[in-house]
Amino acid sequence: MNAAERLISQARRGRFNELLPDLLEMARQPGGDRDEAWEAAAAAIQILGWHDRFAEAADLAEAIISRDGPLGGELCDQDMPFGTSFLASELHTGTPAQPRLLAAASSIPEGRILGDDLLFLANELPQRRVEELLPSYFEWGGPSEALDPGDAELAERDFSTLDSDDKYTLWQALTEANDFEQAHRLAESSGEVPDRYAACLWMAGWYATRGDVVRGEKMLLAAQSRWWPYMKWDAIPDDPVLQPTLRLVVTDRVREQYLTRPIGPEAEKTA
Repeated sequence: MNAAERLISQARRGRFNELLPDLLEMARQPGGDRDEAWEAAAAAIQILGWHDRFAEAADLAEAIISRDGPLGGELCDQDMPFGTSFLASELHTGTPAQPRLLAAASSIPEGRILGDDLLFLANELPQRRVEELLPSYFEWGGPSEALDPGDAELAERDFSTLDSDDKYTLWQALTEANDFEQAHRLAESSGEVPDRYAACLWMAGWYATRGDVVRGEKMLLAAQSRWWPYMKWDAIPDDPVLQPTLRLVVTDRVREQYLTRPIGPEAEKTA
């Protein structure tokens, strides 16, 4: 674990606000380990989103890519949250993302993951809405599909008799089928919420479209304890503050919990 990863681990103990300045300093320092710099930048970008500092996050991504991308290091093997920072800046501050995506991609050696991702996003923008390209986008308010026979059979059984694997399967099936009505009835009758982070966000978005802030907030609060870092630099999930629909139910209470409570492995250690 390098210095950036240790700092990120400390932040995941609920110290995001306290340690954001240290992460920004590490990311912006002209010397030092370049892998530590981009990892610190990635974590800082996520935290900045929770403070609605989207322009600053995109500027940081632009600076780290233009400086270190040509070196061909581990930065070039990443995707999120760098490309998404430009999308978020367009959506929430009005700064066009496509020119910045293309310019950033030109700094990455050909054939690397980051460059390919930046080009993909730039090429998709003309025909897709920005929010569709951001993480955790669902067809909130859209039509549902029929469940597969096996999943339909699970849905007909008494939820309290299902084991944890069957419950997981059912919540996943309802999410994939976009069957919110059945998921809502299940949550109300059982008193449970999905055991998957993505399913909680899906339901939160549905509640947001219906103006049900109380239930949407409940789902986002539950999602916080169900999130796990994807990479060592992954500090905090930023989907709730990136997606416009989810932002409708990002209350002060949600922001407080995400920014001040332990999360992921650090929450598990303190449990």
